[in-house]
Amino acid sequence: MPDITSEFGRYRPGPWLNQLLTLAQNAPRNWLGQQFAQLVRKVFVRSAKLPADIVVEGIRMRCYLKDNNSEYKFAFMPWRFDQTERDCLAKAVPAHGVFVDIGANVGIYTLHMATNMPASGRIIALEPNPPAYERLRFNVEATKAGTMDWPQMDLIPYAVADRHTILDLHLDPKNLGSSSVAAQNRGAGVVRVTCKPLLDILSEMGVQKVDALKIDIEGAEDMALMPYLQDALDENLPSCIVMENSEHLWKSDLVGALKKRGYWADIRNRMNTVYRR
Repeated sequence: MPDITSEFGRYRPGPWLNQLLTLAQNAPRNWLGQQFAQLVRKVFVRSAKLPADIVVEGIRMRCYLKDNNSEYKFAFMPWRFDQTERDCLAKAVPAHGVFVDIGANVGIYTLHMATNMPASGRIIALEPNPPAYERLRFNVEATKAGTMDWPQMDLIPYAVADRHTILDLHLDPKNLGSSSVAAQNRGAGVVRVTCKPLLDILSEMGVQKVDALKIDIEGAEDMALMPYLQDALDENLPSCIVMENSEHLWKSDLVGALKKRGYWADIRNRMNTVYRR
């Protein structure tokens, strides 16, 4: 079980490992910098006692590294972890705006937005996988500590689906972020999770207008967004959506539904697409 009770800093890396980590995070943003950071990552994971309490771009995280690809990438090369996508979302949210993170994992997107939003903003982060949710909570509290200008934040242990139900969340033993209600046979069993439609969750939170949304739920994006796109009022839809490229797993024409509501694919890379309207 993850340690979510000890104060941040208990697992701080030693001086030489911390210095290597800093060098990797600030390496030149080119091929040589990438190779250097990857080498540092190998040395760090082999030498450090895990978990490790790490600061990345002002975000405090208790990283376990070996069971979460997102941590493994972001901790050493934040400039290569969805930098464009994260910047697009931050620019799309006004001072009093709302950001929704569906599939928050341990909080990289959530905390990037929190550290780039004023206290007048609001974040709703949804993560149904229990260990990921606990690590999300820890990272949020660790980053928030001592910070005065912090947006309102709601952390919700639900999955987003097309109806109120209980579904099996299929776990991936090698990657915490690959758990899915859509993709089966991940090899590490299942947990039963509460699912609710996005509009119902927003209503419970007293939220009508969403300014930006990120969704990465391993092939269940259509289940989560189709009802929302069909029923949400036009003026309440987000101007920017970042979505994982999982079209091969979708059972509905989510791209077509996005187009009907005025979205177009502004940026597309190997991992994600940025939709705007």
